[in-house]
Amino acid sequence: MKRNIALISVFAILMIAFSGCVGNTPAANSTPAANGTGSNNSKANVISGENISEISKIKNLPAGFEYVGNHSLSPDEIKINYNAENVSGILGGSEGLYKGSNNSDFYVDVIQLENKEAANNFISTYKSSFPPLNGSSRFVEDSFNGHSAIRITDYTFEAGKTVPRYLYVWNNENYVLVVSGNTVDYSPIRQLAEATGY
Repeated sequence: MKRNIALISVFAILMIAFSGCVGNTPAANSTPAANGTGSNNSKANVISGENISEISKIKNLPAGFEYVGNHSLSPDEIKINYNAENVSGILGGSEGLYKGSNNSDFYVDVIQLENKEAANNFISTYKSSFPPLNGSSRFVEDSFNGHSAIRITDYTFEAGKTVPRYLYVWNNENYVLVVSGNTVDYSPIRQLAEATGY
C-alpha cells in the first residue's frame, strides 16, 4: 500500500514538473516566421497603433541606405502630390527621406486614410492619373512581405534624355505606402519597400 502511494506521489510530482516545463516552451506555431516577424513570413505585418512617422522610418535599413529624416504630409499636400483631389478620407501622412550609396534620393511615404476602402480608392485614383505607355505596361504587379504591390514606371527628362523612374505602391489596411527614388534601376526601390516590413 505504501509502495502504491509512493508511486502515485512520484507520478504526481513528475506530472506537475512536466506540465511546468511544457508551459515554458514555445508553441510549435509561435516561431518568428509563423507570427509574421521572420524573413520568410507568408502573411504581411499589419500596421496597428504605430505613430505614422515611425512607419516611414525604416528600423532595419538595408546596407547602402542612409536615413536622412522625415516630415509630416498634410492632407492637402497628399492630394496635390498624388493627384487625389477627389479622394475623400485622407487623414495625413509622413515622408521618410533616404540617401543611397550612389547619392540617389529615396522616399518612403505613408498615407493614413479613414478605412481600407478609402485606401484602395486612393491607389486606383493615383494609378488613373498616369497616361498609358506606348508598347509596354506602366503597372507591374510584384509581391513581397506576404502581399502584392504595384510597381509604376514613369519617365522624366534628365540631362537631355528621357529616363525611367519607379515607385512601389500598396496598401496595408487603411494605410497606403509609396516607395520611390531617383534611380533608373527599380531594384533598390524594391529593396527599400521590402525593408518597411509591411
